[in-house]
Amino acid sequence: MTTSGVGLAATTIGGILIYAGVRGYSALAVVENLITGKPITTNLTVTNPLSSGNNSQPTTSTTTVSGDPRTIGEQLASQMGWQGSQWTALDAMWTEESGWNPTAKNPSSGAYGIPQALPYTKMPKAAWPASAGGTSDPTAQIQWGLSYIKSRYGTPGMAWAFHQQNGWY
Repeated sequence: MTTSGVGLAATTIGGILIYAGVRGYSALAVVENLITGKPITTNLTVTNPLSSGNNSQPTTSTTTVSGDPRTIGEQLASQMGWQGSQWTALDAMWTEESGWNPTAKNPSSGAYGIPQALPYTKMPKAAWPASAGGTSDPTAQIQWGLSYIKSRYGTPGMAWAFHQQNGWY
């Protein structure tokens, strides 16, 4: 039915606008990331018009995550509220899957990177191997992997439980 499609589109657009507004992101940047398959929070700048003092020029700030891949993973998981047992589950799963190595490649399946994406082209291009034009960027891989876990399993604990039963997630 046509009206249900229109309603779904309106709900989706409304959700994007609300999400972007609450987080202080540009709605266009959120939509661009959704279309390109990047995690929603990749390359977004948070704008706070009240921090400039005169409200005529908003100031922007970005959160930079750096360090070794495991430290980056812990920081990004924490930003999603995944600490304690959720972090422990994520750490165990990605330690087993890739050893937190951004260039890890499964010899039998071809899964690639820290989250072992299959195919690796599901991740943003920066996460791809250098041979495919990427840089094996650990932050891009981790952001994608966290987004994948959230959308498919809800939490790292649920993904880890599935992994333990099936040998993959």
